[in-house]
Amino acid sequence: MQDRYWMFQRKGVFYVQDKLSGKQKSLKTRDAAAAKRMLAGKNQATEQPQMNLAMAKVYLSCKSDEMLARTWDDVMKEMEQAYTGSTLARWRTQIKSAPFQGLRKLPLLHTESSHFLAVLRHPRAGSSTQKWLRILHNRALDLGWILAPVMARRIWPKLKTKKAKAITAEQHARLVATEKDDEFRHYLQMLWEIGGAQTDTARLHRDNVDLFNRRITYNRQKLESIGQGSVAIVIGDDLMKLLNELPQEGCLFPTMAKQNDKVRASRFRKVADRLGFTDISLHGYRYAWAQRAKSYGMPLREAMAHLGHGSKAVHYAYSDKAEIVSLPLEFYEKQWKEKIVQFAKTAAA
Repeated sequence: MQDRYWMFQRKGVFYVQDKLSGKQKSLKTRDAAAAKRMLAGKNQATEQPQMNLAMAKVYLSCKSDEMLARTWDDVMKEMEQAYTGSTLARWRTQIKSAPFQGLRKLPLLHTESSHFLAVLRHPRAGSSTQKWLRILHNRALDLGWILAPVMARRIWPKLKTKKAKAITAEQHARLVATEKDDEFRHYLQMLWEIGGAQTDTARLHRDNVDLFNRRITYNRQKLESIGQGSVAIVIGDDLMKLLNELPQEGCLFPTMAKQNDKVRASRFRKVADRLGFTDISLHGYRYAWAQRAKSYGMPLREAMAHLGHGSKAVHYAYSDKAEIVSLPLEFYEKQWKEKIVQFAKTAAA
């Protein structure tokens, strides 16, 4: 195995140069014997890691030749197979960004924490860079393409994300009152009633509405690729009133259904800005619904099913700032007494 460092002398002082990086460093001595000992020490210090890597290559080559050749670009391409729609578009945009370019051709076997830190410390890296890098790292681990984490969990910087703000009842009332376009106004009312994602709500069809059983059923576009995300909502009086004002066949929001999410978001942004609501977005309707459900005591499981959330952590994030109002004990006492009376009547019959 070749030595990594070689020594030379400049103006009587001995220096070493790293053959891999080309960096030079002074040994701060003019004594040839002392310089040779320090050179031998540096080469010996790197010999064991190189030996370990060489042994690892031998073992991995027995398992699969591909293990030695895979790069992070292979992981990126593999991840594309798991995404569809807007998520796939975001992923493709992310891996084309400047922070990820130094990682693409890097062999998985040669990856060190310094390579990940270089991505995270890139001038153009943001919170989305860190989020997607974590996903990329975990995917490589799950696939068994790397045998150990590149960085321990405690080394990763704390992820800082800007939470979406829930739309208040007062803001919603003003948005609806000032909107002159009937379809867009009804669209905002539907978001307030069901808390659906903006695209899922825009694409609602009369076929999704079952008036006989008083329910709306649809699949969440975001989760269709994995066969999850079916949402069934019982139609209450307020929602029934809104449905009676919408088209009785075809798409409930014909124009909105043809638009992409950016067009709808841009339109909402203009309406909100005109009213001085500069810190809310269409997605704020989902946060608002989750917080209202928590405030009014809706069971967690039912609220998650309504919004199509499969993760408690995600749902907690949506309902994080909900105000919890406790009802007086007499309310529960009255309910308890009514149940006792009803049970006695049923047993007697």
